[in-house]
Amino acid sequence: MRRVSSYGVELRKQNIPIRQTLDIYRSAVSCLIEIYAQIWDELAVITEPKKRFNTAEHLVHTTKKNQARFDFDLRFPKMPSYLRRAAIQHALGSVSSYKTRMELWKKTDQKGGRPKLVCDNHAMPVFYRDVMYREDTEEKDGACLKLYDGHDWKWFRVSLSHTDMEYLRKNWAGKKAAAPVLEKRHRKYFLRFSYTEEVPLTKTPVKEQIICSVDLGCKLRSNGMPVPLLRNGYSIFNGTKYR
Repeated sequence: MRRVSSYGVELRKQNIPIRQTLDIYRSAVSCLIEIYAQIWDELAVITEPKKRFNTAEHLVHTTKKNQARFDFDLRFPKMPSYLRRAAIQHALGSVSSYKTRMELWKKTDQKGGRPKLVCDNHAMPVFYRDVMYREDTEEKDGACLKLYDGHDWKWFRVSLSHTDMEYLRKNWAGKKAAAPVLEKRHRKYFLRFSYTEEVPLTKTPVKEQIICSVDLGCKLRSNGMPVPLLRNGYSIFNGTKYR
């Protein structure tokens, strides 16, 4: 079985342009949502996800072999390619979700409120390794992030929480982490690292496995905690029959 675990590492050095980076990324996502909503009929006929994504990117990004139809590159110059692609993916998902909800709303005789396409978003950027994120070779609890300073994209050295980094080193040493995602909690910024691992399923016979369940229609223990049950419905603590 594949198990994904994640852990947020606090950014200690706050005098870096995190807010500017977040603002420019969300503005890019909003811009893309507006663009793709206008031409969704063109994209909707492309059923293969990768081909749809490539078509969507060609519409907004100019290369030597492609002339973009929209001026996204002019509005967001020098945006790192991986970050641009993450914004495109987010925007495609938002418009696709809106169109699906709209179709369902029409099929249900327009019951309930009409779905709305919200361009304002709370998207958080992904710091892809090597191009957006690098481990600091000089500082043990440090990293380098490519951020937008209001004029250009530059590398900035950041300090990470020693306690959080010690936790990762102790529990995930040698394991490869996915690209960290920026996260904001309680006015603080974090980098959330995710780890994927394969874990064996228990070989205990199904009828002998212990599960922990909460039945909201059933009285819990006096302290409000859930009652761990055997599959036959009896508590593992005192043999009480709960279901």
